[in-house]
Amino acid sequence: MKLQIEGILQSACRIESRIAEELPSHSGLSVAVKEVILAANHAKTVSEKARNPWSINKLPALFLALALLSFLFWAYWHFLHTPSISIAIPSSDFTEANLRSLRKNTLHPVIVEDTSQAISQLGNGKVDFALIQAGISLSPQWVTLRTPSDEWLIWMTKPGIEKPGEFHRVLTGPQGEGSHCVAQDFFKKWNCLDSVQFLHEWNEIASSEFDTSIAKSNYDAVFMVINLADPKHLSRIEFLLNQGFEFQSPYLGVHAIKLGYPEPTTIQQGFICQNPPIPNRDIPSYRIPIYLVGRHGTSTSTLATVASEYENAIAPLRSSEYQFNARDASEVFQGVDAFLGILINIILAFLALLGLEMWMYRKRFHELNSLVSLLSMLQSNKDILGESDPQKRQENLLYLSTVSDILGLISAINGYYTQENSSLLFNNQTEVIHERCDNLKLNIQLKILHAGIPSIPNLSRLETSE
Repeated sequence: MKLQIEGILQSACRIESRIAEELPSHSGLSVAVKEVILAANHAKTVSEKARNPWSINKLPALFLALALLSFLFWAYWHFLHTPSISIAIPSSDFTEANLRSLRKNTLHPVIVEDTSQAISQLGNGKVDFALIQAGISLSPQWVTLRTPSDEWLIWMTKPGIEKPGEFHRVLTGPQGEGSHCVAQDFFKKWNCLDSVQFLHEWNEIASSEFDTSIAKSNYDAVFMVINLADPKHLSRIEFLLNQGFEFQSPYLGVHAIKLGYPEPTTIQQGFICQNPPIPNRDIPSYRIPIYLVGRHGTSTSTLATVASEYENAIAPLRSSEYQFNARDASEVFQGVDAFLGILINIILAFLALLGLEMWMYRKRFHELNSLVSLLSMLQSNKDILGESDPQKRQENLLYLSTVSDILGLISAINGYYTQENSSLLFNNQTEVIHERCDNLKLNIQLKILHAGIPSIPNLSRLETSE
């Protein structure tokens, strides 16, 4: 069943006509029914406005729907979505080891000429990450993830030259690249950087156009950070050994700890080649890490995706046992806190909008509430019990019956508001009006029932006759 405001208006108009005919002297009751008609017209106007999709009563529901959709999208994006991640890789570092780690649907390599171009594309936002060797200066705001594919430091010298200060012409990689930057750090710690000239001709070594006599005459030493599994690097090392160069240890001592990135290791005899063994003895050296560098603001979900997918492609098998530690607990609690914070904010905003809607309807409820108070005052002196005048009793009965009918219309208008906007059920104001109307109608019905009780004067006459 659905209330129609037109029916309420018609009933109010009939009551108004009946008052004009049967109770013309009661102007207060006439004013009350006119106010009821006005309240019904207000309800009709409010209902018509509420049908507009952008009306104030639609805002809480629209906001809640939009907020929940946004929340679900946020949860999907941060916990379920696997983004497509681009990684800039200098062509010199595009080795099989790095390529193997990028054979994922979400990781896409972007080959660039050198490290400076990789850093430039990272800074301009054209790529998400860049593969950068340790030793190259980076912005402190960038995020770094260490990859498992380290490279080895190779230090070769001419026979008879042992002290760092005796090296004046050192062969290394392209200028500004990883090998050159690491070489500058090492020679600075050896206190001989100013006396060294770096020659960036490593890629030309052992090529068909390279003059073999240049190696003996131009280079005092070779300083390179390379992947020893690369066949091109192996051929260059063999070429330099044939030219008389020898493996040496680039020992830094405590200075390696100050630099932070070199990790002591040993190139074992025959590690590079077994026949003939290269090197021919164990050589203490260093492993140089390679980092995946992400720009500032990279989301935690992206970092987690890169870390898991990149590392799983290279890292050895690990124990399946999982130990929940304090760091894991902190991350879980932070995630729960963010989840609950967003959810609570959505609820609070919804309640705020709901309160705004209640404020818009409050004037209409106050109007109905005031009408109930007016009718309560008007019927307060219309008693049946104790009234000896039959005409007055009949008039009071009609008056009380009319007030009861008007209260029914007020209750119906209140129900009509709730019917048109179900969110008003959250407001106690509607319940208050219904309860006041019901209680006052019950009081009036009790007064009407008093019509069956003989008047007090009649009771006194009976007592006297006895």
